Amino acid sequence: MCIYAVLAGYSEATDIQYYVELNMDYFKERLGLEHVPSHDTFSRVMRLTDFSCLGNSLDEWLKEAFPQIYELYGGKMVLHIDGKATRGASEKSHGENPIYQLNAMYEGESIGVKTKQVGAKTNEAGCLPDFIKMFNLTDTIVTIDAMGCNQNVIDAIHQKGGSYVLPVKENQPNLFACIQDQVNKLEEEGQFATLDRAEILSKEHGRIERNTLSLISDTSFVYEELGTDSFFGSVARVGILDKKVITEKNGQEVTEHARSFIVTDLENVSADDVLRIKKAHWNIEMQHWLLDIQLREDRQTARRDNSVVNGAILRRFCMMLRKHDEELADKPMKRFLMANVANIRRIEELLFGKLFRKQGV
Repeated sequence: MCIYAVLAGYSEATDIQYYVELNMDYFKERLGLEHVPSHDTFSRVMRLTDFSCLGNSLDEWLKEAFPQIYELYGGKMVLHIDGKATRGASEKSHGENPIYQLNAMYEGESIGVKTKQVGAKTNEAGCLPDFIKMFNLTDTIVTIDAMGCNQNVIDAIHQKGGSYVLPVKENQPNLFACIQDQVNKLEEEGQFATLDRAEILSKEHGRIERNTLSLISDTSFVYEELGTDSFFGSVARVGILDKKVITEKNGQEVTEHARSFIVTDLENVSADDVLRIKKAHWNIEMQHWLLDIQLREDRQTARRDNSVVNGAILRRFCMMLRKHDEELADKPMKRFLMANVANIRRIEELLFGKLFRKQGV
């Protein structure tokens, strides 16, 4: 009943109770339900269910029920990892920080159901290695934001057989300065313009954005400057991403420039691949926007025991099913939810249609 309700857009215990009440005839027919469980009962279900078992079970079910639709880069899958806050689940009046979830998304798919709860944003980096160990990373490229650019995270990626594409920011001051010095040297010597280069241009709503990535293939300067004892020894390519945005403000054209750095252990990779992988990482942030706006995750107030993470798993399960919905996969999430609200048999078909037909039911 909780899964049905979440697929209709309701994940608070009181809303689940009301949803079941409105569809009592259906649940009486399917489950032999004699009365509507109270919201306290639904709350206990969400609090006490083992979230690791729930996540693993739903993940295996999705793999069995639906074909993989991953986008490949040179025969490799790309796994994006990012953290997201559930702000409503913390008591701000008591000084509590927002609760964060670590999420993962294969490029071409939606956010997966495997998630890990983190107490605060500052704890994400420390929890990343354990989260990464939940995945088989053979033939997989991992992208994370700057918090993932550290020895422990990269070791975890390599131990699981994966590769990485990671941004370099001030949290790695030595590596950042080393790359900046090399870029300055290449520019001064007129060699920067000869690097392998790729560009993506986008225009929308009066905004023009040009992203240009230049790829340094000879990374010996990193080892010479920083040594090979740490993850610096695995850096095979360095990307320089130049972002130029042109907008109009008060009738005037405004141009903004930004430069950032990227490192990867991939050797057989082009500037075009690195740029596309980097741009693709932003897709997980769009999925986070859908979770907050369409599934109202940021406003969920359930916070006791396992309720936060179990609610997160079910909402991500909802997003995965929508991705595999043959009728509404390319439609807005809101339309998917409204279609499910209007026809509970539609949810049944999504969940059990293939299974029923396979069994001849």
